[in-house]
Amino acid sequence: MRQGLCMLLLLLAGGLKPAVAVEVSKQEVKQVVASPQVQTRVAALTTLYDRSDFRALEFNLSQLALLQQEAVRSQLVQHALDSGELDQAKASWLQAQAERKPAFTVVEQGDGYLVTQSAFHYGVQARSLVMEWRQILLAQEMVRDAEVGELVLSSWLVGDLRSQKKRRDLFLKHLPELSEQAVAQLVRQFTSDSKLMWLPDNGVIARLAAVSGDEQMYHLLWLRRTDRYSLAEVNRLADLAPAPVAVKQLMAATMNPSLKPIAYKALVTLKPLPVEARAFLQEKLDEVDDGEMVAYELARQGYVQWLEKLASDSRNQVVKNNLKAAMARLP
Repeated sequence: MRQGLCMLLLLLAGGLKPAVAVEVSKQEVKQVVASPQVQTRVAALTTLYDRSDFRALEFNLSQLALLQQEAVRSQLVQHALDSGELDQAKASWLQAQAERKPAFTVVEQGDGYLVTQSAFHYGVQARSLVMEWRQILLAQEMVRDAEVGELVLSSWLVGDLRSQKKRRDLFLKHLPELSEQAVAQLVRQFTSDSKLMWLPDNGVIARLAAVSGDEQMYHLLWLRRTDRYSLAEVNRLADLAPAPVAVKQLMAATMNPSLKPIAYKALVTLKPLPVEARAFLQEKLDEVDDGEMVAYELARQGYVQWLEKLASDSRNQVVKNNLKAAMARLP
């Protein structure tokens, strides 16, 4: 009974604030922050913070005048920011600091205006630390669930667009930590879960395709609307060529109307031109849609004689027309 009463009094003492924030000067804030009493208390309470002994910490804070208390809280949160190491107890205490309403304000005078702001800004810092801590916990949970086959992407990538983007970025950051088995299980979800077809961007699909090398993932990527993630993957593949996997997927990427100019250029600029790429490009010369584009890129890279021979040997008028149009575009 006595212990419960003491704890209640402690919490009440820690929460005592004026109903309305009290205005103080900048000079008063500087003086209290630099005062020996505050500095001594900060040094002592930093140890309590590091030990996560927040009952003792709050009791010590309650012995101070409110302005001194706020100055100490501010420096303790700064210490938390500098140390960067959190546990659940520290995160809970920081969350409490983030929720405290400003007890003191300062007024700054500008050119014809006055600005009132909080005298201590530790609430914003504490909130940022707590958000980082939650992201760390979410990432740890994601990796753990993925490794045991319990991460369901269509359920995990939920929420409003902002939440989805945060989770996407978290997934992309920690995907390299996953085992091959975990990645393979996630890839299989795209063939069995239709909800994943409605992802707002290609981030997860492109990265899973790159990490796994799975042809179905790449096929899905090339079918979807182009964005910065699919574009980045084409450029990555271009850098990897003439590696066989890269050449194969560059050829496949030409099915995407927005990506095919980049994919064709990446293939044509390979020196020497791989046999499979050469055969693929030769077939494209027969097409009405892409033939002229391919002929032009080949001509720019010095394959004019080869193109002229193909045109002379072919009875296909489309090939001849494509070569003629491409040559006309050359400078």
